[in-house]
Amino acid sequence: MKVYIYKIFERFWHWTQAFLILFLVITGFEIHGYFSFFGYREAVHFHDNAAWAFLILIVFAIFWHFTTGEWRNYIPSTKLIREQVQYYITGIFKGAEHPTNKLVYNKFNPLQRMIYLGLKILVIPVMVFSGLAYMYLNYPNQAFELGSLDLVAAIHTMGAFFLIIFVIAHIYLTTTGHRPISSIKAMITGWEEMDEKEAKAHIISSMEYSLQKTKENLLSAKDRSKFLDDALEATEKKLGVKREQTFHDVVSKSGAGYFKINANGTYQEVNKAWAKLYKFNSPEDVAGKHYSLSRSPEALKELEETFSRVMKGETIEHGLVMRKCQDGTVGYHTITMTPWIQNDEIVGVEGFILEVNPKNATAIQWGK
Repeated sequence: MKVYIYKIFERFWHWTQAFLILFLVITGFEIHGYFSFFGYREAVHFHDNAAWAFLILIVFAIFWHFTTGEWRNYIPSTKLIREQVQYYITGIFKGAEHPTNKLVYNKFNPLQRMIYLGLKILVIPVMVFSGLAYMYLNYPNQAFELGSLDLVAAIHTMGAFFLIIFVIAHIYLTTTGHRPISSIKAMITGWEEMDEKEAKAHIISSMEYSLQKTKENLLSAKDRSKFLDDALEATEKKLGVKREQTFHDVVSKSGAGYFKINANGTYQEVNKAWAKLYKFNSPEDVAGKHYSLSRSPEALKELEETFSRVMKGETIEHGLVMRKCQDGTVGYHTITMTPWIQNDEIVGVEGFILEVNPKNATAIQWGK
């Protein structure tokens, strides 16, 4: 089964970083005289420009990680680290089960977390500061001047070798996924191919995250929080994933309302649970209609913005959402919306909704 893991910027940042690191390594070693390709003068010029591009990318990446919450993926943990090391040393060659799963904010195993964190707070800063020293701290008439670049050169070169080792190990570890090239393909398309256990854990985590966001947005959290805890527990018990199951099948078995909307905003499919929540007689009553039928004019704008973002590759988890039911009443639910992809192209959106019932919500009438 395929699950959407890597967002558009995440993939752009990853491949741009990989290209810049490779280019910096090539030009850097040419500057050191290991070979001649561009020529010394051009190599220095290209190396400096690539270094500035890398710094700009780092700034944008830091901003993205903190605004999206992706920084949580790098929080170090010793939980299951022994099992992870054992898996890489012996288990992987025996077909052992992977000790960890990729979840909403747990994309990396504990060993990867420590390595990536070390790369970001140690190796990359060392390369950046030693590189800046190379460019600016050995010229006359400057506020600070180095007597020799030997130490800077040694540190910068050592950092380069650490980066090369990391890249080689990283490429090797991409072959340890569900299939040898599944991790590389996932970083191109955003969709990770997972086995039954991983897919099930990821979907449960997504639902749990969505419900947690709902809790944070609900007022009078005591009684409503208990309701959401019970709903989550029931969902986890009902949820089942088979290797060849689609997102539709998984959500349907969880008891959640499922929907699929094409790029024009027209419902292509909803399941019985969705139709029941919106008080339609059957899913056939909804197919072919525009998604505006399920929102008030005020709420429609938010839905249009969400739809637009998902069509660009994001997966959106909303807290409390107000819906317009067929009989004119109002209902409340959480919603998770993810890109609907065919042949590696986004052709629409799909997702699921989970019912939330604040007190007296169903008694509110539109237009009154």
